[in-house]
Amino acid sequence: MSFDKLGELETHSILSRLDATTTAKVACVSGRFRVSTSDDSLWARYCSEELDLTTPLDPSFNPSPSFKEAYQAWRTSFGMYPWSLVTRVKRFWDNLKHWLQINFPEVLQTLRDGASEEVLNQFEINMGVKLPVPSRVLYRFCDGQEQPRNKLWGIIGGYSFYDHLVNVSLLPLSQIIMETRAITNDCGFPSRSKFIVVAASTTYSEKFFFLNCVNGQVYVGTKNLREDGEMIPCVPDAAVSSIHGYRQQEAMLLWLEEHGRRLRSGTIGTRRVFKRKSINLFPLKAPHCSTAVTSGVQVTSKITHVCDVLFHLICWSLVTQSYFIEVMVLFFHFQELGVLTKFKINCLAFHLCL
Repeated sequence: MSFDKLGELETHSILSRLDATTTAKVACVSGRFRVSTSDDSLWARYCSEELDLTTPLDPSFNPSPSFKEAYQAWRTSFGMYPWSLVTRVKRFWDNLKHWLQINFPEVLQTLRDGASEEVLNQFEINMGVKLPVPSRVLYRFCDGQEQPRNKLWGIIGGYSFYDHLVNVSLLPLSQIIMETRAITNDCGFPSRSKFIVVAASTTYSEKFFFLNCVNGQVYVGTKNLREDGEMIPCVPDAAVSSIHGYRQQEAMLLWLEEHGRRLRSGTIGTRRVFKRKSINLFPLKAPHCSTAVTSGVQVTSKITHVCDVLFHLICWSLVTQSYFIEVMVLFFHFQELGVLTKFKINCLAFHLCL
């Protein structure tokens, strides 16, 4: 039996096993197949599987007349990029926004709309750089964060100890230009440096993250950044690789994906610092967090690496690890059935840098 003689039910069954690209090719075979491939249930599945859309929305998240038109709009808008990369970046932003909606909804309002191709092209001209492809796609979905005053709402988060307070935000393109030019002048970088500042602390304590637009690596400035331009990579170099002619494993995407994974897994979370809620980088799970209880006292210890601060002890300069130690006095009450109930009576927090 030829394919043309199949009934609608058999044709739909076959089409439902094809991917979107193959379905689009089948539509070019004949008028009948064009009608069959227009079944919106097919495109609803493609939108769900590839874009995690349960309603037909275009790339600006406005309603579309059908799932087919929504899918076509997405493919047209991002047609200059590998589709697997587009869906991967969308998945990252969707997961992060979902976590924020549940755990820190105030931060959602700081996320900017995505930048257009025209804005990205002009940015590259102004900065004299060529953004790695994954970075361009990241900014197509979200052009960084607004910077509300007196808030610790950076999506990268931070930490505090002694009088040192860090809270890192993902910068919008316009601010990247200003911050990069400022740090270039202060640190004596070449005027046409391959580095741009993509994230920075919005507090009085400095911390800068740089994207190398040539090798795709992300670096964090150390305590010696302003003296000799010292930086350390944020992602193992072996993980940054070129796939299919573009850097799908460029470090900025890997770095943000790992940060999102830690948030979703509960490895890090939110905490109030000076009565202000923020994403805190002191871990909540082992191996860098441990808890012990003895004689009614619960002690929790957390550790995070700090490379952006310098302490002087006698004649030694220390690049440190910061410890957060929380001491909680517990009250135990035995109920009638012998079930042990624990109540927190008091909680003290200490910071120590070694």
